[in-house]
Amino acid sequence: MFASDSGAKKEFFNVGDLIFKEGDDGDAAFIVQLGSVGIFKDVEGEEVHLATMTEGELFGEMAIIDGSQRMAHARVLEESVVVRLPVSSLTSKIESYDPFTKQVIQILVENLRNVHEIYMKRPRSIHDFVNATAYHASSLRRCLEHFKDEEFSAPGLERLAVIDQALEEISAATRDFTDKRQSVLSAEGTPLMPEPDQ
Repeated sequence: MFASDSGAKKEFFNVGDLIFKEGDDGDAAFIVQLGSVGIFKDVEGEEVHLATMTEGELFGEMAIIDGSQRMAHARVLEESVVVRLPVSSLTSKIESYDPFTKQVIQILVENLRNVHEIYMKRPRSIHDFVNATAYHASSLRRCLEHFKDEEFSAPGLERLAVIDQALEEISAATRDFTDKRQSVLSAEGTPLMPEPDQ
């Protein structure tokens, strides 16, 4: 894939070795030749496992395409051989593309970063979990009401009423509690007790 004069270099890693850290400058992309590498992100003290890269897979490329810092860290999961592709070898190839293709690549990278940010907005705090559960219970209620003539609808709605009551009690009990984990789900996106559609 890359000629020997491109600067590509094989590197050997042991289990637990860090290939790069979140916040590092993107000076290279990597291909797993042998073994596996985990991609992780620290979120308020919790390490989230985003992906596992195995033989033939490329990682770390977005930081060198758009010049941003690493948005996660890469740690070796088993003894691995990884090919390091310096930024110069990729940028020279990208620069040879026509302006339209370069713009498409940039848009794709931006879209991937946006998807990543959305993915990271999963429930963290107690308030997040209450809000998310209430939101999904409300969605399920609307679905059951849509199938109101089915035999499962009435019992399902009765059970949801019990869930609603429990959520109200949990919300009241934790209203003044300060969770060290920051809430990330907005009240607008996941209202505490959303009103069902009329």
